[in-house]
Amino acid sequence: MHEREEIRQLFERYKQGKCTPEERVRLHAWFNRYAAREASGLDDLQASFASRYTGRRKFLRWLPYAAAVVLVAGVSIGLYVSDGQKTSADKFVVEDIAPGGNRATLTLADGRVVDLSSKQAGIIIANGITYLDGSTVSPEVGKSENPEGRRFDMEKGSLTTDYYVLNTPRGGTYQVTLPDGTRVWLNAASTLKYPSRFEGRERVVEIEGEGYFSVAKDAERPFRVISRVQEIEVLGTEFNISAYGDENTVTTTLVNGTIAVRNPASNRVAKLSPGQQSTIKGSETLVEQVEASLYTSWRKGVFSFKRTPAQDVMKQLARWYDVEVVYSDGNPPAITFSGEMGRDVSLRTVLEFLELSGIAFRLEGRKLNIE
Repeated sequence: MHEREEIRQLFERYKQGKCTPEERVRLHAWFNRYAAREASGLDDLQASFASRYTGRRKFLRWLPYAAAVVLVAGVSIGLYVSDGQKTSADKFVVEDIAPGGNRATLTLADGRVVDLSSKQAGIIIANGITYLDGSTVSPEVGKSENPEGRRFDMEKGSLTTDYYVLNTPRGGTYQVTLPDGTRVWLNAASTLKYPSRFEGRERVVEIEGEGYFSVAKDAERPFRVISRVQEIEVLGTEFNISAYGDENTVTTTLVNGTIAVRNPASNRVAKLSPGQQSTIKGSETLVEQVEASLYTSWRKGVFSFKRTPAQDVMKQLARWYDVEVVYSDGNPPAITFSGEMGRDVSLRTVLEFLELSGIAFRLEGRKLNIE
């Protein structure tokens, strides 16, 4: 089928709300490509929909909200692929890779590991462990877990609180509601350790990887989050932490409320206001104003970039699609990306955008080679 006719048919499906996520991304990619070439050959197509889209200016205003707009040094590039030419994706992608989803394991206090249902989005810890819809996580858990979350430690000779560990693999996300009502969303390749019940004068959890926290207010008991190189103390607020082990920095982005971020290496305490982000590297702590939505959009199922370096984009794709990214010359492309794309599309669809940006690649199994 000729490309222009395929675009027309996809546009009709888009108007009717029948496009799949992959088709929407592909349609937006084509329009962005032609728009960068001054919409050559599309004027008649736009005119045919004049009753719905009043003129080119309004139509082009829609383009920035497309799945992605690829930028290099602030200029739209990589869009000069002749019609009908095979793309890198067409040439090298043999098998497509599906996006990530609800995947996680829960390690119980006795060491048993439970594979959580991919049909559920999260679990609740309160007098036992259930899914968000109220169903039991597993018959075995219900039988053996202490509903009080406490047991007698023979070595210590006293009652002790059980701890659970929620782990998401590459390509997985999951949510947990803690005993105090605090909700935590874990991004891919992340781990959260938390107690079956909060006791004492504070509430403490540990995280490695990335998580979004919506902390239940409790003026009597501060909430503390311990990660690789920092500690956070809050009373009730929402924030995002990115503390992956393969990164040399830890970033905390505050959405609302206030938090205090302590750098153990320097003992400096930085108090953040909404829209501020702290970055810790060694003994250094940097605080700056940011666009918080860029760092929290993953929770809503969206990749969001704004002049984001290619290396950072590739790291996100690697974790979500569970692929290994390899650079042929050892260095990532010196380009940046801006725009949004749903995380529910397949890797093939994402690779179409990489091709449009001028990036050459080969996909071999789960190894993505950037040429």
